[in-house]
Amino acid sequence: MIQLRNVSKKYKSAYALKDIDLDIMASEFVFLTGSSGAGKSTLLKLLYREEVPTVGTVMIGNVNVAKLPNDKVPNIRRCMGIVFQDYKLLNNISVYDNIAYVIRTLGMRSKEIEERVMGALKIVGLSSKMKAKPSELSGGEQQRVSIARAIVNGPPLLIADEPTGNLDPNNSMEIMQILEQINSKGITVIVSTHDRAIVDHFRKRVITLDKGHIIRDMQAGTYA
Repeated sequence: MIQLRNVSKKYKSAYALKDIDLDIMASEFVFLTGSSGAGKSTLLKLLYREEVPTVGTVMIGNVNVAKLPNDKVPNIRRCMGIVFQDYKLLNNISVYDNIAYVIRTLGMRSKEIEERVMGALKIVGLSSKMKAKPSELSGGEQQRVSIARAIVNGPPLLIADEPTGNLDPNNSMEIMQILEQINSKGITVIVSTHDRAIVDHFRKRVITLDKGHIIRDMQAGTYA
């Protein structure tokens, strides 16, 4: 599903990523680990075309997103869900509308929008909060809304950049259990994290970056 070949990303005189070769198969669950500045977020940004590589190819399916014209970027992003550490919710509208906003732009009928939104809310356990504003929710609940928004369009790929970075251990575990549940439905999940306990608990594929290089790639791996 995802293939990076000879990928490097250089900012001015420094490399954020150097000579990356990576394959991620459909339906995999992958943790990206490494210290701050190791290149984790840069790698994810290459996948959702926030950045382009200095050299190399970034294939998602049959599309080299590194060469994608800017006007085609929204099309590839509709095929993935993206979850951030800081939620990025619209605080002046309801939970329901935060999630529906994504698919209303696609011209779906109201009934289909409702079915998809309520289905996404059920997965994250927030059906009862659909009318609440994000400011009325806890941090863990806001991140659940962010996840529901990311999956409402049924994407084959979910990218999460430090999704538990602002949460306590209990909320972090609950968020990861939701992501594992989503992965069990056949969705490829890639999670960047510093959370050693989470990585050690779930024992998924672990890819470790250091100074822009992949230094370890282990199935059923741990953080260390």
